[in-house]
Amino acid sequence: MNILEIDNLNIYNKEKTKTYLNNISFVLKKGETLGIVGESGSGKTLTGLSITQLLDTDIFSLHANHIIFKNENIYEYDEPKLQSIRGNKISMIFQEPMLSLNPVQTIRSQIHEVIKLHVTKDTDIINELTESILIKSGLDEYKKVSNSYPHMLSGGQRQRVMIAMSLVCNPDILIADEPTTALDVTLQGQILNLLKTLKDENNMSLILISHDLDLVRHYADNILILNNGRNVEYGQSNTIFNNPTHEYTKELISSRPKKIVQNKINTKNLLKIENLNCKFLMKNSFFKNKREYFNALQDICLDIKEGETVGIVGESGSGKTTLALSILQLLDYEGNISLNNKNLKNLNNIELRQNRKNFQIVFQDPYSSLSPRLSIKEILSEGLKSFKENLSNHDITKICDELMQEVGLDKNMLSRYPHQFSGGQRQRIAIARALSLKPKLIILDEPTSALDVLVQKNILELLANLQKKYSISYCFISHDLKVIRSISHRIYVLKESRIIESNETENIFDNPKTEYTKNLIESSFF
Repeated sequence: MNILEIDNLNIYNKEKTKTYLNNISFVLKKGETLGIVGESGSGKTLTGLSITQLLDTDIFSLHANHIIFKNENIYEYDEPKLQSIRGNKISMIFQEPMLSLNPVQTIRSQIHEVIKLHVTKDTDIINELTESILIKSGLDEYKKVSNSYPHMLSGGQRQRVMIAMSLVCNPDILIADEPTTALDVTLQGQILNLLKTLKDENNMSLILISHDLDLVRHYADNILILNNGRNVEYGQSNTIFNNPTHEYTKELISSRPKKIVQNKINTKNLLKIENLNCKFLMKNSFFKNKREYFNALQDICLDIKEGETVGIVGESGSGKTTLALSILQLLDYEGNISLNNKNLKNLNNIELRQNRKNFQIVFQDPYSSLSPRLSIKEILSEGLKSFKENLSNHDITKICDELMQEVGLDKNMLSRYPHQFSGGQRQRIAIARALSLKPKLIILDEPTSALDVLVQKNILELLANLQKKYSISYCFISHDLKVIRSISHRIYVLKESRIIESNETENIFDNPKTEYTKNLIESSFF
């Protein structure tokens, strides 16, 4: 039985001079999961928002032959009628729960608001439904969660709250827009398995939107592939994976990261960390013995050799980013961190500043880490001007031209600003900035997690080529084990601020020693 039919869906800008979606058609059956896959800008989210016409009419113009929901053409509904099915019959989980949840209301009041609007105003029933849906969504500490504000919850908890809010009215269709992009692999598996369980229990239909074709494959009955607002392929999941017909689909399938680093590495240590401990004060007191601390890192010992990539994996809160900030000397710590046989802790401020050119970092989100007020040339030349004061403007321009060429960008782009680039291009600029001082070590903190699989593949290949050319060492931090496997020579696994396992990359995947590592690998869909 078809619960949703969309025929010839088109979205234009207000002036109809630009097309965002072009002739999209698909069918969703009762109890079925449809995966919508494509790169950023392909039209995935617009398709999901179009179903209940959640588009800004000052920007977008929507046209379709029909949008049939339960034998009614909701494309012809007026706003009050559409409001009666939004969140009630057709519900949506958005990509970033922190932006979707109200920061000044408790979780309880936000769920109550949904129930009052669509179900009942009876206080007893509202409280009962709230407790029931939070428990169903895997939030066993429902009392603590319901009294919390969004910022007090972890990413996984916030996403479960969003699921609870979207399912409390028992909708016929749930649209999940990139529901796990920002989550660790273990949480990804938990959230997607929870959605599948709740879908099966309620015989609900699910539209799963993602740029990760490998992920969608495990949950979707049918898949719709979008590229530049067009439907390039549509059919059963197994058929599309076993016999793809469109070149773009073939490219998506083959974009899964493959081993791209050379096996031969130098035996000389570049970075050596011994007995690193890092803690944060949680409760202050005049008396030292009454102060309470959170141990972010405990007894960390690791080394990185010249020209080697070491992968650091673990879920949120395991200490990965704290480790990066400690190496960069941006946090107080106990223990020793040595670079090129120099103990960084023993250097004075002037000596440390001179050594900073030897270790750089590339952050997760290049849009946040690149100044919006500086041109690309100004961004790339900041470090050069700080460490090489005698460079002329001609020399700086020449170096910036070469840096752009190194990362595969046109030197004519130097006068542009970050907002004028795509996510992948911005990350290339961030890598060029890190390269500007010819560092020996680059720390990469989740550098590909916000990127589409095709862009991700290109960035990884770029990093591998730069390492081969300049013998740079990488400390690669990620929760994506597919990426870590492709780029790393060795891996350290962090759990609850400690290293619980370390080994050569293939040994970790072929013969994991701890149950935690096994669970991480299984959650990564290998």
